[in-house]
Amino acid sequence: MNPKYDVIIIGAGPAGATCALQLRHSGLQVLLIDKSTFPRSKTCGDAIGGRSIKTLLACCPELIVSFRQFSAKTRTTQTRLYINHHKPFEVHWVNEAYCCARHDFDNFLLNAVRQYAPNVTILEDFQVDFVEKQPNIDGICVGNQAQQLFFETKILVGADGAQSIVSKKLTATKLSHRDHVGAVRTYFKGVKDLELNTTEIYISPELLPGYFWVFPLGDGFANVGYGMLTEEISKKKVNLRHTLTNYIQTSPLLKARFADSKQVGKIEGFGLPIGSRRVCMSGDHFLLTGDAAALIDPASGDGISNAIVSGKIAAQTIESAHKIKNFTADFLKTYETDLFKIIYKELIQSTLVLRLGVKMPFLMDVMAFFMGIRWVNRLVKKML
Repeated sequence: MNPKYDVIIIGAGPAGATCALQLRHSGLQVLLIDKSTFPRSKTCGDAIGGRSIKTLLACCPELIVSFRQFSAKTRTTQTRLYINHHKPFEVHWVNEAYCCARHDFDNFLLNAVRQYAPNVTILEDFQVDFVEKQPNIDGICVGNQAQQLFFETKILVGADGAQSIVSKKLTATKLSHRDHVGAVRTYFKGVKDLELNTTEIYISPELLPGYFWVFPLGDGFANVGYGMLTEEISKKKVNLRHTLTNYIQTSPLLKARFADSKQVGKIEGFGLPIGSRRVCMSGDHFLLTGDAAALIDPASGDGISNAIVSGKIAAQTIESAHKIKNFTADFLKTYETDLFKIIYKELIQSTLVLRLGVKMPFLMDVMAFFMGIRWVNRLVKKML
């Protein structure tokens, strides 16, 4: 392995892998590092939105051809929302969307990097615990102190998730409970009446401000989870694991459907830094992508779509920076500008939905009532 690279990406999840794929024709030497060995499990809702597929198609068309033939996924064409005791309504998706366990999806993406990006060196099972700007090399040094293995780069990409070491070492961003969601998920096999093309969302007073989900994965499996704003978890002293189990056991809609099912694996917890605030995402010689940049949709909890978009935009910014040999914070700020041209409007709208849901939960009933009116339902679906 070389001690120096044009680009180092820490984190080989959707954001990091997309960034590497977008750089495949750049002529730059890229090092992609991950602390795990793939395939590995990742606690997540496993829903892959339409923007993910559109972005990957633009980034690497060959990848999408093979993904459409990939068996470890289900196609999602609609989401069914259950709000209190109102009649459920469906939102139909025009863009290509899927459910796929992150164990399979992330491994698929990393294998695509191996196949389509020969300029990318992949280093797995390597825990980065050292990140430091070094003026003498006009760049950043990363590595593992116990192994005494270090690498230098002109641009470092932090694609290393909610607990990003790149963010911790190079920015002053702190956790904000108002802009963070706590969630739990597990897997069930044998849930009755699962529709493979339909994701299910449940909203009721005991779950607010949050929601319960059932996402089908094929072979009789479903990703089942529950998330709530961290600020409210603390205020209300909510036990997420208990709430998830209790809701399944007491909900009139779910009790019979889960009666003969089997839980597979334990209930896992994870944190979601949501995009309801702007955090530092770039600086001299570095960029942050995906969860490390707090880009998760505040209303839906979808993090994969914006992670993939951010990986692509980061790569484009990196190519431009290398062409003019400008790795300063002022120039790399263009990454944020370009990214928010795409995602800013949706983040603002989702943040508004989240804040109103916290302050005025009765609006959920209002929404359910109006969605029950046929012409309103049709109008909303056209807008989506």
